[in-house]
Amino acid sequence: MYINAAVGKAGTVFKSLSALAVCISILIFSESCSKGALNGINLCLNVLVPSLFPFMAASSFIVKSGLAQKIGKPLSRITKALFGLSGSFAPVILLSMLGGYPVGAKGISELAKSGAVSQREAEKAALFAVCAGPGFIINFVGTSLYNNKTVGLIILCSQIISVILLGIIINLFDKSKSEDCYCAKSSYKSCSIGTAIVESALDSSKGILGICAFVVLFSAFIEIIGQIISDSTAENILCCLLEVCSAVNRLSQNCTLEMTAFAIGFGGLCVHFQIYSALGKISVNKLLFFCIRIIQGVITALLTHFGAMFFLGTSEVFSTSKIATSQFYGGTVISAAVLIGVAICFLYSIKAIRQK
Repeated sequence: MYINAAVGKAGTVFKSLSALAVCISILIFSESCSKGALNGINLCLNVLVPSLFPFMAASSFIVKSGLAQKIGKPLSRITKALFGLSGSFAPVILLSMLGGYPVGAKGISELAKSGAVSQREAEKAALFAVCAGPGFIINFVGTSLYNNKTVGLIILCSQIISVILLGIIINLFDKSKSEDCYCAKSSYKSCSIGTAIVESALDSSKGILGICAFVVLFSAFIEIIGQIISDSTAENILCCLLEVCSAVNRLSQNCTLEMTAFAIGFGGLCVHFQIYSALGKISVNKLLFFCIRIIQGVITALLTHFGAMFFLGTSEVFSTSKIATSQFYGGTVISAAVLIGVAICFLYSIKAIRQK
């Protein structure tokens, strides 16, 4: 009892000191904070809103109009065999691969709210239906950063494969996979076309606003971190941990292609928070979700490594840097620690799934 009280007080003190440190940092580096927030706003207007909003609206419309169940019926055998999910998830999983990080979470949330799927199925799908969209990977990463669309295509295909593999692995270790898929509630009724369009547009507008808020906030903090930390390696790691857009922009300049692919597969805490927000009342184990994102990043990086070897070789990417693949397996202490950490995350993921 006394220990719990002490831990609670320590937690309160830590949170208070952290909030105070953040406020002081904003005051001291107000100019950098404003610059970072402006960069986040530009990123939202030029990249996120054009690429995410249409797919979020489409995902919501497919569920609200009842198309998810109709499209899912002929695909139910495939989704059941691969992922242990009902066919209603088929269009949502597809849109998550084509739309961007929070699109899958938005569709899963809509399915659960409509009663078309069970809460257990929604939680399971939320663990792996996470993927950056083609607009971000091909146009921003491939064309803008590497000046080569083939690079973007390689990373995109690698990440799609990693999503499918993770879905299969999670299903293999899911104790409830032998149970029959959930049947929709008899009271569930789809909306008319007009109502579905209006509600989808309104819900997606709220969702994209929340996503942009996270991006602006994290962009401001990353700019402050750049003023505080002078070590480029530490800054790269923090950017990779926090926000994927800033991370790939930095990693494309001074790191290997595999590291960029890892950052895209992992997503960063900014993306994780966006997904938690989009999921709404669907509860997922956040530590398990974080571990699976690390595994997804590693799988994406490995597949990108082999894809670059096969399609690009050691050729130079025209504008920024060389695609070096041999350094990815460098025998350093850091790489060994990363591999051990990934192995621990994978074992924990298996244990957590079995406990459910």
